[in-house]
Amino acid sequence: MSTTGKIPPITMSKLYVGNLPNETSENGLRQLFLEQTLSCTNILIKRGGYAFVDCPDQSSADRAIDKLNGFGYNGTTLVVEPSVASGKKK
Repeated sequence: MSTTGKIPPITMSKLYVGNLPNETSENGLRQLFLEQTLSCTNILIKRGGYAFVDCPDQSSADRAIDKLNGFGYNGTTLVVEPSVASGKKK
């Protein structure tokens, strides 16, 4: 894979959302964010009860962590924290 030109700056912040009920859908998780007046741009649900959610900026991500980490959702307590991208340590 060769890339030409500059890589655009990353302005999004990715969150890890864990301890999701197995039946959680992308729409259900998006609805939760809307109900909490949180913005998210992309949701990727993985098998095993977790998801990655893109927030438009760091302040949105911080607010989502504050509001949803430890939040009771469909009988479970959510774990919401910054997603650690592999290989991008500063």
